[in-house]
Amino acid sequence: MSERLMLLNEASTRIGTTLDVMRTGQELADFVVPRLADYTTVDLAEAVPLGEEPLARLGMDAGRIPVFRRAGVASIHEGIPESLWEPGQPVYVPSASPFTQVLTSGESYLEPVLNPSLHSWLVSDPQRSRIIHETGMHSVMMVAIQARGRVLGIAVFVRTDNPDPFERDDLLLAEELVDRAALSLDNANRYTRERAAALALQRDLLPSHVSGGPALDVDYCYLPADMEHGVGGDWYDVIPLPRDRVALVVGDVVGHGIAAAAAMGRLRIALHTLADMDLPPAVLLSRLDRTVARLAQEKADPADLAVPSLAATCLYVVYDPIERLLDVTRAGHPPPVVVDPGGQATVPEVPAGVPIGLGVGLYESARMKIPDGTLIALYTDGLVESRSEDIESGIHRLAAALAHPTPVLHELSAKAVAAVRSDPPSDDATLLLARTRPLPRFADTGQRRRRDTPAHP
Repeated sequence: MSERLMLLNEASTRIGTTLDVMRTGQELADFVVPRLADYTTVDLAEAVPLGEEPLARLGMDAGRIPVFRRAGVASIHEGIPESLWEPGQPVYVPSASPFTQVLTSGESYLEPVLNPSLHSWLVSDPQRSRIIHETGMHSVMMVAIQARGRVLGIAVFVRTDNPDPFERDDLLLAEELVDRAALSLDNANRYTRERAAALALQRDLLPSHVSGGPALDVDYCYLPADMEHGVGGDWYDVIPLPRDRVALVVGDVVGHGIAAAAAMGRLRIALHTLADMDLPPAVLLSRLDRTVARLAQEKADPADLAVPSLAATCLYVVYDPIERLLDVTRAGHPPPVVVDPGGQATVPEVPAGVPIGLGVGLYESARMKIPDGTLIALYTDGLVESRSEDIESGIHRLAAALAHPTPVLHELSAKAVAAVRSDPPSDDATLLLARTRPLPRFADTGQRRRRDTPAHP
């Protein structure tokens, strides 16, 4: 009994270490081999997403239906010769097999002495029948993975080299191990679903195409947070303004998940509305701050007023190609990186301002004149900040990566992100690049467009 308790305690520290469904399934398989079984598989029902598209209902095919996807597999034998499928692949089983019986009933299955000749369903599954004979499988247990009244999948335990058949005590131990893993798998499943929904919402709310018109070449790179930390509320935008001017925007909503993605969408719409009014950048952010604070107050819980529900940082940059002027305003956001045509990178001093949503923001703009061919980089802190490095060091590394510009912005953005981020980000990471270019000149005057020229459509 004490040995069993020690095993269960050890399992609690080794199974379910992350919110990744695949990793949790593999942790369960790795733990029980060889402690309990010589070969183990963890297969999850199609209702459980594994970071992939759900299994399609393909209908009957030679008596088989796709009901599982492999989430974990382990064996005492190198190369796992017992397994017909790799992790992540759909697992096909005959509809009348013990596998589907366990999945539909939720009840465990124990066959101490496996006798393939007694299973008529193996006639329609010659591959499994061959593997059973070739590897010497002689004892099997199948346990449903259940949580919150729902069957998530099935764990299969097999003995090949170990001559002892499984007993009822082995089944009870297997059920306890699976129960411990089931809660972690369910949490990971729920988290995976929420992350997928947040990513889908974010994709719908973010622009699928950005254009700088005649004044700017633009490119962007967006990296969602890793599975452990969840999708954040980064957003980016390129907004055309009158007289061929262009607004560049990067922002970051506080929080993660669907709520952050939805808040990002509301902020982006509000900012677009204010940009259409052609307000000076500092005035625009002040208006946005008051608007967001008012919306947050309408939804606030009177018992918790510490953090506004729509708090966000934002960097708003307007480029005037006629005067070659750059107006930069920031609300608690990292400053831009500006690289001149000669490759000299600088981080201009811009008053920081307070984050959007406090309702007290009075913002100041920094104005600078820049030559044609200047590169402007806007980014979120998820790109330049990590546990091992402060944000200032990250900004300097980004500036160094951008100081050797390539003609193709997409190549430059990929190179810069690779130089700054070596690991999957714990927060969303966004990089927006813009390179200024000369406006088309009138052939008869050779002059830049006049200020009264209509805006570029």
